[in-house]
Amino acid sequence: MKILLSLTDQSFRATKSVGIFNVSMGLARGLMECTGVRELHILGNDECAEAFRAPLPAHVHLHLTDKAVPRRFGRIWWDQFGLHAAIRRIAPDWAILPKGFPPFFPCVGRTKLACYVHDVIWEYYAELSKQGKNPFPWYENIYFRMLGKRALSKSDLVLTSTQFNAERFAAHCSEVRTAVVGIGFDTPATGVSATRGNDVLFYASGFPHKLTALGVQRLQRWLEQRTDATAVRIHMIGKLPQGVEPTGDNWVRHGRLPQEELHRLMTQRCRVAVYFSAYEGFGMPPVESLRAGLPCVASDIPPIRENIPEQYLFRNEDEADFIRTMNRAYDSTEPVQCPTYPTWAEVAQRVVRAMQEAK
Repeated sequence: MKILLSLTDQSFRATKSVGIFNVSMGLARGLMECTGVRELHILGNDECAEAFRAPLPAHVHLHLTDKAVPRRFGRIWWDQFGLHAAIRRIAPDWAILPKGFPPFFPCVGRTKLACYVHDVIWEYYAELSKQGKNPFPWYENIYFRMLGKRALSKSDLVLTSTQFNAERFAAHCSEVRTAVVGIGFDTPATGVSATRGNDVLFYASGFPHKLTALGVQRLQRWLEQRTDATAVRIHMIGKLPQGVEPTGDNWVRHGRLPQEELHRLMTQRCRVAVYFSAYEGFGMPPVESLRAGLPCVASDIPPIRENIPEQYLFRNEDEADFIRTMNRAYDSTEPVQCPTYPTWAEVAQRVVRAMQEAK
């Protein structure tokens, strides 16, 4: 099978999303080793050479655009015209788009299209729009909703990470052909550190679906009920929404952190992580925390429920449930319950098998 994997609009130096970065790079590595792949073509920008250091296997071909990562209209141009032209030129059996955005123009020739669609979050923001709470411009909402729905209706195969996603895809497009292939990890999980600290890692975000304001409120209530609260620091990773400003000496703001520093917080300073969300396609931070040996309490929503143990889940609407779950995780002396997640080689084999079955 001759496969094309498009990474061209992905930044490898300063990616915004660790999740998409992991999918893009991990799937590329997995496909390199995958039986059934006769020829692999990777579309990359000028940063790609750093990520794929020579020598590459003989059947792997890296195509560099020698251009900066496209922004705004440049990204739209690549999605709609550059990608289409590359598919026509290389003429693979399958073109895989790990960010899930297909061109509006149909692929020519015999090439089949597999889009890795991560969620249908537009449906959540559509509800916010009805309430007048959607922070994004109307044209941006329309563009990404149209791209997402086109991915479901025009792809020969839709790849995704959870059964929840597959069910939501079918609700929007009954004819969609979906393969739930999961998310892979190539580094081994870390055991619990002997120097486990007293602090809390809190994943914050300016996006409304991350429920950061609610998380700050609930953590403040949790601190008020702890007799040892003066010894606890809450490390906030990410951007706070406008108008949300925690008060007190317990709160430490970090913004974005290099992976090495984040890992140090997980393994040395913190005793538990906290992740609030109203909508996810997978829920990467709780999984990353567990794999680092750090318990993570998280919102009890379907995709997160698929990926982390039930004992770490709390109901968003129930403050008492959050405090109970938080205390149980914080005070526990038991080893972290970390499920076994697939490697990218295993995920890539699932992808190839799904494409073979879709012929």
